[in-house]
Amino acid sequence: MARSFVLLKPDCLGTGRTAAVEAAAVAEGLTVACRHRLRLTPADVRLLWPEYRDGTHVLMQAFLDRYLCAGPSEVLLLHGPDAFEAARRVKRVMRARYANGPFANLVHTAERRGELARQATHLLGRCPACAGPFSCDEPAADLPRPAGRDFRRDEDLPALVDSLWPAVQSADPPPPAPHRLDRSPAAAVYLGADRAHSLDSAVTAVWSALPGIALAHAVLLMLHAGRVGGYPIAVGSRRAVARSHRILLEHGITACGIGPVPPAPGR
Repeated sequence: MARSFVLLKPDCLGTGRTAAVEAAAVAEGLTVACRHRLRLTPADVRLLWPEYRDGTHVLMQAFLDRYLCAGPSEVLLLHGPDAFEAARRVKRVMRARYANGPFANLVHTAERRGELARQATHLLGRCPACAGPFSCDEPAADLPRPAGRDFRRDEDLPALVDSLWPAVQSADPPPPAPHRLDRSPAAAVYLGADRAHSLDSAVTAVWSALPGIALAHAVLLMLHAGRVGGYPIAVGSRRAVARSHRILLEHGITACGIGPVPPAPGR
């Protein structure tokens, strides 16, 4: 019998979505063979997601620690035909119905069979009923994600994440105001979603391209642009906007452009 798993994150348990996950699993022909409550630690997070390296993904690690280590989780061992693909469909269904963003998406399962072998063995290997190792010919580790600035030199990152947490968890967060580059707004820099970049590399690009912006503001702008696409992250003179756009391109950001100044709220 094929095996896979789904990890129910703290927000899934906190919002009472466990039954919905199990119903989605049954709809995919899966059965819950075993289940375990656990509380993830930062060490678990590093092992489960090694593509976010220390020193180059400090923002992502701070958000993941706040998200995944602040409360209990539950891991479900799933049996059924082609359980790997079926579990991925369960994840997509749950996220499409209930997710509010990258740090409020309720459930996790592996996207590669090598990732499945590493993560399932770690999460389920302590249980005699689940302890048979998950093996695969694919590499166990995912490729490192694009790196960013070590923002620990600039901010107390746990405090920063705590301050942003209500907005990150909100189903309908207010759009952050575009950063003002100067006093002569004649154009705007627009940013869209760019899956080729990590949180840290994208925020580093925004922080570098918008002089004087606070790190918290840069994070909110990047997350909102990733959510809605095509969002104005800065306004200013045409010269200032062109400079910011050029810096985004130099950082490898391709989902960006120059456009008109957006209308003021309420107009």
